[in-house]
Amino acid sequence: MHNVFGSKIYGIREVLGDKKVEEFVHRTLTKVLRNIITSGENHGQIAKDCLEYAKFHTSLFDYEDKAYEILEEGGFAGEFPETLIKRAKIMYKQIKPYIIKGSVLDLGCGDGRVGEILAREHHVVLSDIYRDENIKNIDLEFRLFRQGESVPFDDNEFDNTLLLTVLHHSDDPLKTLRETHRVTKPGGRVLIIESVYGVKGGRPLVKNKILKEYLLLAVEQQKKASIFFDHFHNRVIKFSEDLGMKVNVPFNFNTPNGWKGIFERNGMHQEKVIHLGFDQPTVPEYHTLHVCRVEK
Repeated sequence: MHNVFGSKIYGIREVLGDKKVEEFVHRTLTKVLRNIITSGENHGQIAKDCLEYAKFHTSLFDYEDKAYEILEEGGFAGEFPETLIKRAKIMYKQIKPYIIKGSVLDLGCGDGRVGEILAREHHVVLSDIYRDENIKNIDLEFRLFRQGESVPFDDNEFDNTLLLTVLHHSDDPLKTLRETHRVTKPGGRVLIIESVYGVKGGRPLVKNKILKEYLLLAVEQQKKASIFFDHFHNRVIKFSEDLGMKVNVPFNFNTPNGWKGIFERNGMHQEKVIHLGFDQPTVPEYHTLHVCRVEK
């Protein structure tokens, strides 16, 4: 199985069949659980139980259901709004210096919290392929569209467009980029945060122990770890029994340089790339921020 870029996608059991990756995942997952389960001290055992089930699951849906049950038994309440608010504040600080004056489209807005903060300074519109429960609490325009459909906005409508951890969740990230190019004004900004692999040492965040371990993994091992945690965060921590509300996880990951080439070929000049590293406590994936200018 391969993603849209022709890169091999590993199944969860295959990921954990790599001993070095399994050890990294266990240590990192234990740290994640400490952030979402504040009671008790058995986070390592909970992580081990989840991984043991992951190794022998008969279907992904079965594994997601069982792993979530294990989290609940361990004390996970299923909602962690304070963590989500913190996550939004982190992303806001990361993108704020690069937003130009004018309107903002938060495309693939998720819970809308980043857009809500930005709306204090800019005119912000939200859009996604599903309506998060939190959207009803936010007094901003929201437009829903389906996976694969055109973005429901006019050509050259926005000064800024945000794609914050969106592209690797899109079935067709190239179409998403073409649509982003279409709705953004010439000379406008596109700010993209992506989960990437294929990164090595020499980064400014190497004081982070987990990041140090990640940078020592081989390229394919980094990709395997990203697959595990992208799935675990979006389909286990954010578990939903409603198939229509399950987050799409096609694992369309790429390397930082791979994304740069894709942006350039789709009319977006990359002005800057910032290595954010492991910046989200509950999402242990290596993130980069790409600051792009639309060329038409």
